[in-house]
Amino acid sequence: MAAKTTKDVMAWFKVNVAGLTIELSGHSDTHVAIYVKLLLLYWSSANKLPEINQHLHRKLGIKDAAGEVALADILNEFFPLDDDGNYYHVELDRQLNETIANSRKQSERASKPRGGNSLSNPTNFEQRKEVDEDNF
Repeated sequence: MAAKTTKDVMAWFKVNVAGLTIELSGHSDTHVAIYVKLLLLYWSSANKLPEINQHLHRKLGIKDAAGEVALADILNEFFPLDDDGNYYHVELDRQLNETIANSRKQSERASKPRGGNSLSNPTNFEQRKEVDEDNF
């Protein structure tokens, strides 16, 4: 597993375990494994599924016709097609947009000048108090 870096804003996504359990109840282990792997691939590739081909089958561990059927079932149930024919996942797209918006806000806040280290800044009471005490 690759180490998470602080600059990797897409290193994780939230999973509602109870909701996931309910969504996947009644599905085979193959369906569950393919769904979880698709979620991971989707998130780690900036919410784009790779082309459905042998390379993706290998990543998903699909080795037979039953795996191909499971993939088709999972795509049909959880990954609708957009107008351009690309698969998407509603919840992960919402989380990605939220993550990007929060990252931008944090970057904007971090780039604003702060006056916390200035002794003349009235909000830095402890440092100002020390300077005043030294002057008396």
